[in-house]
Amino acid sequence: MVGIQDFAGGKNLHFFKVVPDYVQKDKYKAGWSPLPKPTAWTWIRNALLLNHIWASPNFIWGAIALIFYLVFPYDLSPNGISAQGPLSWAFFNDRFPKFFFVTMGYNVFWHVTLYYLNWADRPFLPNRTYKFDKIFHNMFWNITGIMIWTGFDNVFAYLWASGKLPYLSDQEAFSTPIGMAKFIAGFILVPLWREGHFYFAHRLLHFKPLYAMVHSLHHRNQDIEPFAGLSMHPVEHLYYYACIMPSLLPFASPFHFLWNGIHLLISPGASHSGYEDHMQSDAFHYMHHRYFECNYAGFGAAALDVTFGTFVESFGEKEKAGEKLREFGDDKSTLRAIPSWDFLLYLFSSAACVAAWAYAAVNPSVYLPIFAKYGLDAWKLSLLCGFGPVACALPFYFWPGGTGMFDRKNAPLIHLTIGTLVCAVPVVMAAYLCF
Repeated sequence: MVGIQDFAGGKNLHFFKVVPDYVQKDKYKAGWSPLPKPTAWTWIRNALLLNHIWASPNFIWGAIALIFYLVFPYDLSPNGISAQGPLSWAFFNDRFPKFFFVTMGYNVFWHVTLYYLNWADRPFLPNRTYKFDKIFHNMFWNITGIMIWTGFDNVFAYLWASGKLPYLSDQEAFSTPIGMAKFIAGFILVPLWREGHFYFAHRLLHFKPLYAMVHSLHHRNQDIEPFAGLSMHPVEHLYYYACIMPSLLPFASPFHFLWNGIHLLISPGASHSGYEDHMQSDAFHYMHHRYFECNYAGFGAAALDVTFGTFVESFGEKEKAGEKLREFGDDKSTLRAIPSWDFLLYLFSSAACVAAWAYAAVNPSVYLPIFAKYGLDAWKLSLLCGFGPVACALPFYFWPGGTGMFDRKNAPLIHLTIGTLVCAVPVVMAAYLCF
């Protein structure tokens, strides 16, 4: 039973050297305790009781988001930096350092406290070898992820400032009962939406063409650490950040968007810690990094894994089924390795899909007519931005060694469909509104 002792995901206001209730420390080594099998009713009950806010790290992340919003408010005036365009250097130079400080600072905190100060005692992998190459590799892709998020932030701030997208203003939110109700409802619903979106986005990224070209970069970390959480291919960042779809609905608050973004940026840090005994330990996700084809949701939405048959209770369950732990692939998590030709070719081709839209969106009156000569109007450029990275991955899948378009185990059609709707479609909508 969840109680006040579980405030913010800790135990009696202790946040290190504490374990979830299901962990049997005297019986199992770290990561091997059987996971509780969640149900949809458990998820609904926790949401109704707001356990997902006050008895979860969401409380801390929400506080960080609110402080960020108040200290670094959006300038949505008609002549401010947000109104200059959907992608502007002035906006990037203003907002990127702030997101960088919060994201990297949060991940540095977890990395230092766990790997240098030893504030936790139960690593998932005892006697691990500390690899500087791996850390720098992950930090590099964290930085690209923060840059891409700043682009999302710029797009939405421009849409609000230019009047292209209605929103709930702070004045309405804090001066009217209906406005306050909308504000509070958004605060409560954002982390719930995040959990559901993550499952289907994750399943889409395990569609073999996207896994091979995109998500495999994240899975280079089998022995995860805090910077591994946001260590993703730029295309994965694109679809991961598409969780902001609710902000495309009229009268959502800019705070709801920022709350979503802060959650996206910092929540992966501690969940990829590599340790079992702290406030955000996640053996559920650690098992996914070891086996790949199970436990796709975060622990909060694990009922989705149960529903779709991808829930695995423990390492012992896999051993009984005759499946051995995968060998560690952390040797690939290094910047010293020369990228393969197909990695570079896909990176540039997928980037070109987004760059074509960005080039036209900077000054539509000048550049749209140029693209129109080649049959690319605003809609087609937006579709290219949202769906192009998926299309670019397909040829690599049909290269010699491919195993067919639809793999029923790894990417059932229902997951491809829902994943596409919640990932590619929001990108297309936001891109088109900029014109």
